[in-house]
Amino acid sequence: MKRPRGAAKAKGRGPVEIIKEKTTSIPIYDAGGGRFIAAYYAEGKRKLVKFKSLEAAKAGAKEIIQTLTTGVAHVAAFTPKETASINDAVDILTPLEISLTEAVRQFAEAHKLLGGGSIVSAAQFYAKHLEEENRRGALTPITFPELTTKFLESIKGSKSSRYILDLKSKLKKASGVFKGQVRGIRADDIDVWLSGMKKASGRTKNNYRMALLTLFSYARDKKHLPRGEKTEAEFATRYDDKGGDIGIYTPDQFRTVLENIEERFIPFIALGGFAGLRTIEILRLEWKDVWFDKGVIEVGKDKAKTATRRLAPIVPALEVWLRPRAKTGPILPGIRDEFHFTKLFRDATSKLVDAQGEPLVTLVHNGLRHSFCSYRLAVTKSAAQVSLEAGNSPKMLFENYRELVTEKAAKEYFGILPEKKVTKGKGKVARKSSVKTRKSKNNSR
Repeated sequence: MKRPRGAAKAKGRGPVEIIKEKTTSIPIYDAGGGRFIAAYYAEGKRKLVKFKSLEAAKAGAKEIIQTLTTGVAHVAAFTPKETASINDAVDILTPLEISLTEAVRQFAEAHKLLGGGSIVSAAQFYAKHLEEENRRGALTPITFPELTTKFLESIKGSKSSRYILDLKSKLKKASGVFKGQVRGIRADDIDVWLSGMKKASGRTKNNYRMALLTLFSYARDKKHLPRGEKTEAEFATRYDDKGGDIGIYTPDQFRTVLENIEERFIPFIALGGFAGLRTIEILRLEWKDVWFDKGVIEVGKDKAKTATRRLAPIVPALEVWLRPRAKTGPILPGIRDEFHFTKLFRDATSKLVDAQGEPLVTLVHNGLRHSFCSYRLAVTKSAAQVSLEAGNSPKMLFENYRELVTEKAAKEYFGILPEKKVTKGKGKVARKSSVKTRKSKNNSR
């Protein structure tokens, strides 16, 4: 057998391997540089096929023999165009060391698995997924409860105690649901959890979502989640936080709460209902901030929720309820934080029942502030004024706090005064039983 022309530069004079099957054999020559050449005859011409390795050349030679022995009868049936296409396909596959038969087999199998979908798109998706998995492999694994503990520890001393307590409450609740690896939590998982809070408002759900956003951002900074990418919490559903109808107290309901609540909570009820102060603002307030001589309450920026100083009005009824109780120090002494207050206040309001144990008043979430804004707006007819007094925008006032009430009801509400004490007999004091609302001449101040 003559040495193939393309093998002139091959090392040695003979083939390094001869692949023989049935009646056909193909010699393999060393072409140098780690490459090998398979030489064979087809259609009366010598064919040379280069391979990157000896193993690839041996495998390729076997496939060539199979093609020669089984496909010769069909060669003549190919048109010149089809033959050119086959040659092009072989040229494309040769650098990849994949035979045409193998390429077609893989294509057919992949096409079937994808149900006719694009194989290129599937490959792109796989490549991206593989890249993400490789990147995630470099992340520091941590479970959600472990991350929560680590995060809360990291913000000690740099955030307010109220902020930390609020986050702790929300994240501990989430830890009861998400117990696995943080990087395994998806936006859909968060959506399922938030939507399961049946009695929670949209605003409450958004607050929990925001707590998760804060935690996941921290995880990203600490390489527990991929950097430079949005976290799953950011893809979680954001709820409409306008909620349902805003609840307020009627004048009679407000009077009932004022007259039946524990003595130490009367300033809280009065400041919330007559001045519109928020719970956290009242907890931070001191008696020195109540300026009876000027008729206003200074809510300093260190006490206001919005960190913006404002002056809230002391309407005549509020002065009557507060002045006899004015002391020094905090308005509500002995309260550690908002959570402590919430527990004490819940216990106190649970006692507001009649002889049959039925609630005297159905408590409304944020009802005191809602009531102030609604009744105050009915009296002043000025959204700008009430917004300044309450510490929010006119838009927020109309969307979240304003309830339509009459001016008559508003004057009745701001005319609620303490029951007067009357003397019966020697030294005996009795409280008048009338529940009619007292009216004040200047109750619209």
